[in-house]
Amino acid sequence: MTDTEKNVDGTREKIQNWLMGEGWTLAEQSHPDLAWLIRAQDAGGRRILVGQNKQRPDLIHLEARVDISEEHQQKFALQAAERRSEVLWRLRFRLLEMNVDFAGITDPMATVILTQRIYLDGMTRDAFMQRFLRVRNAVIAVIWSVLQDLEGVEVPAESAPAKVH
Repeated sequence: MTDTEKNVDGTREKIQNWLMGEGWTLAEQSHPDLAWLIRAQDAGGRRILVGQNKQRPDLIHLEARVDISEEHQQKFALQAAERRSEVLWRLRFRLLEMNVDFAGITDPMATVILTQRIYLDGMTRDAFMQRFLRVRNAVIAVIWSVLQDLEGVEVPAESAPAKVH
């Protein structure tokens, strides 16, 4: 086994231990471009993929997706174009403020992809978990945004943004 292979295996094992220690359920998956891929799932059913690229072994990639239900897609399509645009821009800016990369916040909105990356030279348990939880929180932000904008559901008081006076 080469030093690179040992480092790749050690990185995967370290990340698996960190996630299991935080209560995430893990499953291995395969991907042709990745040395390894882990699917982590929390008690709420939210899934985040964590993988190490074969071509860039110094990079750990984090990705989550939110699939918008057919019902919500239809409700969104029924809104006026100006309202749809407002909803999309508000969500884009919310995700930018959260410092996550994203794709799929378009009209129509069917799937939102949320990503982060961390380089091995900066990967401590704290740094990894901060990035990982940022992706998880972005998933929650997309879900809550859809519920608030399309269902008229109030955001829970403890998570509502503070009002500036």
